[in-house]
Amino acid sequence: LRGTTFGGLHRKVVDAMTNNETWFFRDCHPFTALSDGVIPDLMKKRAAERRLSIWSAACSSGQEPYSIAMLLRDKFMVPDWTFSIRATDISTHILERAKRGIYTHMEVNRGLPATMLAKHFLKNGAQWELKPAVRSMVDFELINLSQPWSNVPPADIVFLRNVLIYFELETRKRILSQVRRVMRSDGYL
Repeated sequence: LRGTTFGGLHRKVVDAMTNNETWFFRDCHPFTALSDGVIPDLMKKRAAERRLSIWSAACSSGQEPYSIAMLLRDKFMVPDWTFSIRATDISTHILERAKRGIYTHMEVNRGLPATMLAKHFLKNGAQWELKPAVRSMVDFELINLSQPWSNVPPADIVFLRNVLIYFELETRKRILSQVRRVMRSDGYL
């Protein structure tokens, strides 16, 4: 019982301490590179498999993996291709929020083109809700990047943005070493 109580308290402390600053298509350039170079290159390389796996690490409230999902739906949905998007974070609270796919007006106005808002969201009172087709493309999971993890399947693309700055050098090295083990040899970070 004490372990369970500590676990719950520990989880609340972690949830309170995490920085969840994010927005749709943040910094634009990574998504342009993904759309114009990375995905076309990998689709050629994976023509026989017809499958791409993407991992959004430290995904916060989901804007990054959902941006990837919208980009895939708009530009790369072709018959017999499978795209899997795994999104992970250390905060259970923020992952639950991400799974719901509901965002405020301010959140959808940060980086999300109006055409994508109209195409992929439904107005829900004062908020905006992602359509099920987009939400269903993303699987959310709890992962603490600074601890050993073994349940991450091989990934073609890893988004590991705006998180390593919070770790000391040795922890960064350990995280990147683990990421390298799950990335396919010709994958992209």
